[in-house]
Amino acid sequence: MKIMSAKVRAATGVLLLAAALCGCAGTPEREPRKLEDLFAERRAQDAARSEGAKRVLAQLLGRAEAKARSSRPTLDLLVISGGGDWGAFGAGVLIAPFAFLGDDESLERIVQLYRNPASDIAPSRGTLFFLPSNPSLYVLPGLEREMRTALDRGMLERIAAQAASGRVLLVNTTNIDLGDLHPWDVVAEAKAALAGGEPERVHQILLASAGIPAIFPAREIGSHLFVDGAITGNILYGAHIDPNQGLAAQWRAKYAGAPAPRVRYWVIFNNQVRFPPQVTPARWPDIMSRATIMATQNATVSAMRHLEASAELIRAKYGMEVELRVMAVPDAWVPKVAGTFQKEVMNDLADLGEKMGADPKSWTVGVPD
Repeated sequence: MKIMSAKVRAATGVLLLAAALCGCAGTPEREPRKLEDLFAERRAQDAARSEGAKRVLAQLLGRAEAKARSSRPTLDLLVISGGGDWGAFGAGVLIAPFAFLGDDESLERIVQLYRNPASDIAPSRGTLFFLPSNPSLYVLPGLEREMRTALDRGMLERIAAQAASGRVLLVNTTNIDLGDLHPWDVVAEAKAALAGGEPERVHQILLASAGIPAIFPAREIGSHLFVDGAITGNILYGAHIDPNQGLAAQWRAKYAGAPAPRVRYWVIFNNQVRFPPQVTPARWPDIMSRATIMATQNATVSAMRHLEASAELIRAKYGMEVELRVMAVPDAWVPKVAGTFQKEVMNDLADLGEKMGADPKSWTVGVPD
């Protein structure tokens, strides 16, 4: 019979305890639903998304018509990728409402949120964080608190008031139940939250957009579970809209040969187009971590290239001037320290973003090679 050392016995004890607790801890089981019911819900969501796209296009067309009365009409579309702590480089998806409002006070709140991350912004669940019964490896008490404080009733009122201007604010999430992207009209959601006294719904939508699967908590909104929008689309730019029903097609159908406003896409990519090379340790956490972020990053670059190709098609087919400008974290930039939500790294990224943002030449024409 082999005699275990004290260290081996302790390790074995931890593993046995973990196995024993797997079935007794964690979140309550969700109510099961029939597969045919889920398919029916997905069809309903498809129809709702299609109607939502039509409403957004109608708003954009109305804004384009209003802009066309000026001497140099331009319709500007700001597209901000997700980025988590790297959102310090630009206006991250978590606080897109502040960039949307665009005043000095709102932008300063963005900078301070990133420059001074709360100490409890994303702690692990403790010693047994890895248990499969846990909903995520980390919790977000600090981030949730900052969200509720910053996105208060006054801020929601300011966002809702933008409905009259025809401006649009969309945030993407992924419906993990139905296996599809789910964009949210934050202006409409803010109006509904104020009318119904439920600001928490807006908070949950924005937190869901940051819910990196298994790493950060998913959010249950209504009867479905939502996670990070980067899984299905790290940037939203209308890829699911039939080009023959898009803004350019509608303008030409309505105004024939009349000059159309110039459309400019400004894409802030809170990442690098190509990561610096590294010697990756041959351990599954290191491989999985790098592979996961590479998958999201490459999908986003592919989406930007698709947007670039769509712009070329619109120019050729409809004669509408469409421009694409991209700003990204330089490929040569390397974090000074490892880990997520590190204050030093986030401040460096904020400094870099401010420096590049002050120089118009930082924007590239099209997607960088």
